[in-house]
Amino acid sequence: MSVYIVEDNLEDLKKLQVTIEELGHKCIGSSDDSFEAQEQIGMLKPDVVLMEVDLNGKQSGITLARRIKSLYKVPILFISSNTNSDIVSKAADINPIGYLTKPINKNDLKAAMILAQNHVPKQMGKKKELSNIFIKSGNKLIKVVIDSILFAYTDSKNYCSIITSDKKKLSVRHSVMGLHKQLDNTTFIQTHRSYIINWQKVDFFYESDQTIEIEGHHIPVGRTFKEEVYKRLKVI
Repeated sequence: MSVYIVEDNLEDLKKLQVTIEELGHKCIGSSDDSFEAQEQIGMLKPDVVLMEVDLNGKQSGITLARRIKSLYKVPILFISSNTNSDIVSKAADINPIGYLTKPINKNDLKAAMILAQNHVPKQMGKKKELSNIFIKSGNKLIKVVIDSILFAYTDSKNYCSIITSDKKKLSVRHSVMGLHKQLDNTTFIQTHRSYIINWQKVDFFYESDQTIEIEGHHIPVGRTFKEEVYKRLKVI
């Protein structure tokens, strides 16, 4: 199953990620921010969300879990060192698949994940293609139509800039690889360690200097990614 983790303790997060992988599941994302988590869960559509109750010292995990269940119908598994009966009672109100106390026991997590499988809806046919994403900007989320994205590139280690056909430049907290995983891999390809492009938007490919042109923007093609680019080219 695919798992998304909402956890503000880095050490606990790393342990959870390792344990989840050891149990044969896949961690597809994580965040310590409630707004970012809600946005990413909507995009990634995990099978299960592991939710810390006390996010940044507040009981905001329960509020976030309630919103996520309402919006996306995804099963919630609470994780916390908080055993206060009032908090546990509030968590129980949203009908989670479980409430595990820290430190998380591997066998307890395994049992909870087995129970979670009964809450995961069976996929009927092919998954619906992602048509849009929401990008956090200040205190609001901006809707971006996937087809309007021309390309994206790294600004820094943890941030990317997305360039759209209506000349917008939007910053997201993702590496190029992380952003690529969240977009449709049949449409978007990585051409360079710092760039991913919407292949449907390519206007020209210049073999002499190994660059791609998209609406006047020139994107480099790195040696590592050259083979994949040539596979996409249908030369007649």
